[in-house]
Formats: sequence, C-alpha cells, structure tokens
Amino acid sequence: MAVGHKMKKRTRKTPPRSLSASGDKRKKRPGSERGGKRFQVSRACGRCKLLRRGCEERRPCGRCVRAGRADDCVAPPGPASAPASASSTAGVGASPEWTLVADVAASAPVAECADLFFDNCYPTIPVLTPEYIRRLQTSAAASASASPAPARAEAEAEAEACVLLVAFCAFVLLHVHEPPGARSNRQYGAQLLARASAACRAVCWGLTPSLDACLVSFFLYAGHTRLSRHSQAFLFLRQATALWVLVKDRRPPDADPDAERALLFERLFWVLVASERSHAIRYGRSITLHLTPDTPDLDELRTSAPALWSLAALFRPVDSAFMAVLNREAAAPAPAPAPDVLAAAERCIDAAVPAHLPFRDVQKANLRITRLWLCIVIWQLRLRLGHLTDASHQRSLTYRYPLDVARELVAATRDLPTQAMEVHGVGLTEKLFDIASAVVHVTAGVPRQPDPRAPPPGDDDLRYIRRLVVQLPGGRDVYDGLLESHVEQALRSRLRARRGHADG
Repeated sequence: MAVGHKMKKRTRKTPPRSLSASGDKRKKRPGSERGGKRFQVSRACGRCKLLRRGCEERRPCGRCVRAGRADDCVAPPGPASAPASASSTAGVGASPEWTLVADVAASAPVAECADLFFDNCYPTIPVLTPEYIRRLQTSAAASASASPAPARAEAEAEAEACVLLVAFCAFVLLHVHEPPGARSNRQYGAQLLARASAACRAVCWGLTPSLDACLVSFFLYAGHTRLSRHSQAFLFLRQATALWVLVKDRRPPDADPDAERALLFERLFWVLVASERSHAIRYGRSITLHLTPDTPDLDELRTSAPALWSLAALFRPVDSAFMAVLNREAAAPAPAPAPDVLAAAERCIDAAVPAHLPFRDVQKANLRITRLWLCIVIWQLRLRLGHLTDASHQRSLTYRYPLDVARELVAATRDLPTQAMEVHGVGLTEKLFDIASAVVHVTAGVPRQPDPRAPPPGDDDLRYIRRLVVQLPGGRDVYDGLLESHVEQALRSRLRARRGHADG
C-alpha cells in the first residue's frame, strides 16, 4: 500500500462483522462506495519505507526498536544523511530498552551489587575494580542528566556504562548465595539480565569495540549460563572473545596511558580463555582465543592474581591439538600423537595448582574441582582411544582411576563451605556431575567383592558427591535425576554380568 493511500474510517455505529457481511464485502468492487470523511496515515520512517513495511506514529517505531535500529528510525530523511550512532541522544533516549537500563544503572542496587561482587566473585574473576565501577557510575549519571548532547565518543561510553552496570548487577544477583527459600535475588537478576540483553542488542551492537563492550558480553554470557540458557550463553561468549580480539587490534603499539584499563583488559583475556575452553570441552565447541607471542603474559599474574594464574594454567594446555583429539577433528598434516598431547596436558594440569599459594575458600573450590574434572576428561579420552590398562605404575592410565579422583575430591572439599562452591554457578555442578558419572561407569565394571554385604568400591565417595551436587545450582532440578538414571543403569549392567557368570 502506498504511503498516501486513503483508508476508510470506522465509526462506532459499524455493526459487528458477520459471515454474510464478509461475503457481501468480497463481492463489492473497490471504490464502489464512498464513505465519509477520510484521514491520511502518517509518513513511515525511512527504514520502514525502504523495507516497504508497515510503520507507526511513535518514534522510534516498534519495528526499528525490535531490530536494534532505533537510530535509523529517528535519523533525518534523505540519501545524504549518514546513519546516526546507536548511542545518539535521540535514538538511545527514545528506546524503551535503553530507558529500562538507564533507570537501573543510576539506582542504589549498583553499589550493593559491587560489595557482593568484591566479597564473593572478585577472587575468581578480577576483571573489575572499585575505581572502575565508580567511573562507570559517573558515566551512567552523565547519560541520565539533562546536559547538552555529548560528543559521539562520550555518548558511546555513557551507553556502554549503563548496559555494563545492569549486566554486572544481573551477574552478581544470579550467582551470589542467598538464604534458603529467598527467590527475590534470582528473580530480579533474571529481569535485569533480560533488560541488559535487550539493551545490548539495541544499543551496543553498532558501537566501537571497547573493554566495556567485552565486559558486557562476558557478564551476559555468565548470566545466561547460570540460567542454563546454553544457546544464548554461547552467543555472548563468542561475542566477548571476538570483541577482545578487535579491541586488541585497535590498541596503540606503545603502552596504554590508562594503566587500570590495560590491567583489566589483560586479566579479562585469561578469564575468557578459561571460560571458552571449559565451555568447549563440555559442549564440543572449537576455541578462538589462542596463545601467541603477543598475548598477555601469564606469569605477571602469579603474584598479583594467583588464583587467576592457576585457573589459566589449568586451561593453558587445552589448545587446538587437545580439542582436535576431543572433537575427533580431521587431523592436519603431521599431527602430534594423541598420547603425547594428553600426557603433556596432564603434566601441566598437575602443576597448575601449587599447594603453597594463598587461596581463599572460593578459589580453592573452583581450582580443586576444575583440576580433578580435567583429569577425568583426559581419562575419558584415553578410554575412548584404548590407552588404559588394568594395572600400571601411573594410576591415571588404569580403568579404576576415577575412584582415586573421587577419593581426592572428597578430601579436597570436606573443609570448604557450600557457599564457596555455589558462587561458581551451574558450571561447577556440571563438573561434579561428570566426575560422578565416571565413578558410576567404573563401579559398574568392578569385579564383585568377596563379601557380598560390602559396598562396591567408591560407593561412599559417590554418595558424598551426590549430596554435594544436590546442594549446588541446578543439582536438585537436573543433575541428581541424571545421576540416579546412571546408577540404575549401572546396577542393571552389574546384575546382567552376574547372571552371565552364573550361567557360565
């Protein structure tokens, strides 16, 4: 329909539409009747006119807002006009997603979430500092003020600061422990996550890559992971790693004048390396961040952030060669033999968590469980490749090795409070589930004990791990039921094996 086409005006006296009326209406020719006074619809915005789609009077219109192109909707018409920035005052300020985010970014909960972050999350992911959060709050306050329109760079920084603060609050509220029965934090965190995700798509997509944009994507990835939204989590994880590379390419060759920003940027790299490689192992993905001569120096973290150094050291050997073995990729010419790749990775993992480093409980929980989980991952690869034996001087090369891992896991976590594990979210629960599944797999094939009343090897340790899983995020709802199914299947396999021996 042309923009200037005139439409028939409805009045309140129009009778309800009936089947016979609709049939009569189809027989009438266009223009056979002349109605009363007509009105002309408003002119469509430039983007809707170009797409030849229906528009509305509100600016920006709903179609442009949903597509994240609010700036194009409010841009002045004409072929010579350049597209406005997504952070322009007219485009961002009129967007409903932006309004919701700006209101939260200027509210008191930001300071409360910052306190919770530094008490619970900062020891594991030191990617923000109190000074940096204050800078973000200052930018967010400037965006909410009635001052004249800022320059484009300032407007982009203000927009990213608002979205980052809301994504940060969502991450904290979804991960920090709350008393049993209290659901307000998680519900509010899920609401903030939805607002920040919508604002990121509507506001931040067309902005210049920056550290704040990387942090926005990372916190959104962590938030969606906590809610088990794996597709959304993977999308934001890929976005975070791609943005980090783009920001690195835009950095000046000499030293960054903003030392704090440079420090956080380098720390974020190692957090993304650990996150991406952990995600790649669990879901069979490829990795995009590789360790090259121009990547940040890991050894600098050994004294300033020892827990992050250990976490990065755990995932450093999970490189492209390791993932090629895991994902059964087509090998490149002259590949490294799989046994050598796994043996080198095992040596690095064993040395990644020194006992003498001063770790807090929340750091111990993450590092100890992650190390044992990686040991199980290597064991599963060796089992698939046929590299295990019944007896070996190296316990990790035997079929019963998961029983040793379970025993070590019990000893490593008994002195840790549950709250120190809860803050790591569902990712830690998945790792415990993988360890427990390997134990169940082994116990199903262990020969029968001389005393029929004696429990099978590893049974007590498996019970402990299951009790731990139930207390952690996602454990009671998802993973305990899956473990129960594995145990029942193992019992059936054991009974079939006994019947086979009896028949023989």
